[in-house]
Amino acid sequence: MATRNEAHRLLASGREADVYLRPDGLLVKRDRAGRDPEPEAELMRYLRGCGVPVPRVADVSETDLVMEYVPGPRMSQELDARPWRAGALGRELAELHRRLDDVPPPGFLGGGRDGGLVHLDLHPGNVVLGPEGAVVVDWASAACGDRRVDVAMSWLAIAVAPLRPLERLVRARFLRGFLSGADAGVRRAMPTAAAIRLARHQRDEAEVDAVRRLVADCADWSD
Repeated sequence: MATRNEAHRLLASGREADVYLRPDGLLVKRDRAGRDPEPEAELMRYLRGCGVPVPRVADVSETDLVMEYVPGPRMSQELDARPWRAGALGRELAELHRRLDDVPPPGFLGGGRDGGLVHLDLHPGNVVLGPEGAVVVDWASAACGDRRVDVAMSWLAIAVAPLRPLERLVRARFLRGFLSGADAGVRRAMPTAAAIRLARHQRDEAEVDAVRRLVADCADWSD
C-alpha cells in the first residue's frame, strides 16, 4: 500500500516545506518542521476576501494546508523561458506589491494596525502565472510592517541570486521594470530588509557580501 507521500506527487521543495499534487488535483503544502498551517490558511482566506490573487484554501489539518492547484509557470520559470519579457515581468511584480498597499492588515496577524501587510518573501519564485493572471503563493512569513521594507525584500532577493553573465543582463532589465515606480523610501528601507534576510537562514559569504554591497549602494543613492 502506498504511503501518503507516495500517493502524492512532489512538485517542489523549499527551505522549510514540501508541496505535493494530490490525485484529486489539489495541492498540499506540508511544513517539514510540523508547524501549524492554520495561520497561513486564515490569512489566505482573508486575502481572497480582499481581492488579492491567492489560491483558494480547500482544507487544513494539523500538518497540511490543502489548496487549489493553479496551473502555469512560476514567474521565475517564465523569466528563464522568455527573457525578453523581463521588463514586463518586473512591472507585473511591482503591480502585485501595489495591490498589497491597499490591503489593511488583519488583526489576527498582531503587530498593530499602523503598518501594512507585508509578504516578506514576494519574489518571482512565489508568483504563479495562472490562466487568470498572476497568483501569489507562500504566505507563511507574512506579517504587519512597513510596505517599503517588503518591496526592498523583493529587490534584495532578486539582486543577490548568483547568476551567469547573460542571466545578469536579464535580471537588470527585470529590476529596472520592478523599480520603475519605486521611491527613495524603498532604498532607505534596504538595511532593515537586509537584516531580516540575513537573520532568517545561514547565508554563504558570497551572498552576505552581495547583500552588504546593495545596502551600501542604496545608502549612496539616498544621500
